[in-house]
Amino acid sequence: MYFPPTANSANSSTADSACDADDEPRFYPPLWQQRRNFARRILDENHATSVIDFGCGEAALISLLVWETTGDYPITHLAGVELLEDRLQLALEACQPQDFELGSNLRVNELTIDLYQGSVDQPDHRFIGFDALVCLEVVEHLDPPVLEKFWSVVLGTLKPNMVIVSTPNAEFNIYFPQLNYGKPDAIFRNDDHRFEWTRQEFQDWCNAAAGQYGYDVTYTGVGALPGYNPEVGLCTQFAILHAQTPSQALELANLGANTVGQSYRLFSRVEYPIYEEQHLDSEVLQYLHEKIALVRPRLPEPFDEMEGTGYYNETSYGHAGGGHGDNSLPNPPDDPDNNISSNITPDDPPSDPSIELGVISLEDLWVILGVRQRCKTRTGLIRILNQSSLVSIEQEAGLIRFDEDNSYWREADRLLEAPLYQDDEPSPRGTDDGDWSESSFYKDEKDNFEEGDEVERKPYGLAYQHYTDQEEQQFDAPPEESGWSTWHDSPVTEHPHNWYSPK
Repeated sequence: MYFPPTANSANSSTADSACDADDEPRFYPPLWQQRRNFARRILDENHATSVIDFGCGEAALISLLVWETTGDYPITHLAGVELLEDRLQLALEACQPQDFELGSNLRVNELTIDLYQGSVDQPDHRFIGFDALVCLEVVEHLDPPVLEKFWSVVLGTLKPNMVIVSTPNAEFNIYFPQLNYGKPDAIFRNDDHRFEWTRQEFQDWCNAAAGQYGYDVTYTGVGALPGYNPEVGLCTQFAILHAQTPSQALELANLGANTVGQSYRLFSRVEYPIYEEQHLDSEVLQYLHEKIALVRPRLPEPFDEMEGTGYYNETSYGHAGGGHGDNSLPNPPDDPDNNISSNITPDDPPSDPSIELGVISLEDLWVILGVRQRCKTRTGLIRILNQSSLVSIEQEAGLIRFDEDNSYWREADRLLEAPLYQDDEPSPRGTDDGDWSESSFYKDEKDNFEEGDEVERKPYGLAYQHYTDQEEQQFDAPPEESGWSTWHDSPVTEHPHNWYSPK
């Protein structure tokens, strides 16, 4: 989405305000958000577990990478390098664990964040052996002597398996009239920029380094406007470099540790607490049975006017955030033919061909934080489920199958039919083990997003993770053969938020 120019607005006269003028198109999501979401997705797809952020600023990217995903390759080590101490202080604040990441919501995997003060033209052996290095909107701020050493440090000494670099695309400046692109009085998007490259200039710079140090490189970008000319590219251009021989990373790390000094000052280290409670397999299996009972699909039950339950009662479908304790589900019967009495006797429940009973996906369980805390890995989850007499695993299909008519599941439904809200009685769907839907996981919208260029706070809770995933699907268009994204019109809201662009 974009917001069209305002008519009869005055042109900006300074480079500082050139890209915040009222007569320029605006991007949604903001470009800084598009850039970091794109970088995060590339890191996830390439299974990066340790990442360096060169020029981390106030930790706009690092604070997003902090969130633990359900993937098989979690990030366990983040390092940020920044020259200015005041920005490092803000980065440190953004990287602190939030209250809702503690208690029962402790993360599964270790995470260490190291923040360093230093210049990107200096090598440091502590950075050798990282999976990936990211440098977003930094190189255009570097003076020529520093820029000249950039690739020799990044590719010649540190040698990460992957490098992601972004910089403004000067050709796109034709869409910002204040910049006077192509005219003698042209200005940059930001008064601190030393240059702004065309796509060809950027590719020449990257290609030379990739060829010299043994990397492959591809190009893409983010940021478009409806009806823009694809021949000028997108607002921000990206280069993604992959080492041709990544298996040498460990050998290079060992070599570099003895030959390269420590150039950066360690400003601060943040270590996130993790879930360390130990459980017997039997306890974990009982917990998994309870969660399956909660998230499994069920048909609506007949409406009971006296009890107020049935088709329109959410208990008919279960709830993924249910807890266990006084209202925990029964232990599975040793005898599979054992019948536990149930007071659920639906009268001819309606059939719904869209609901498949007796099956859920492994992912339905794996997304629950409590499951990941207890099982640690998907392999651990499958190992414990294979001990169950109530379910069977189709590992290749990623499915869990069970007999919906088994008395265990009927008794589970009976226990869950207790009223949700009663005085002096806790709800059987209390929140524990990672239920992020409660209001304590949310904060005022102003805490999540702040207006301004490159200014944002650490997002709150897994709800934000889901928001960014949806946002990527909506606003990240597939690349064309040329490597540049297309764009499709999206509706403009009647009262749009004041998102800033293009920097």
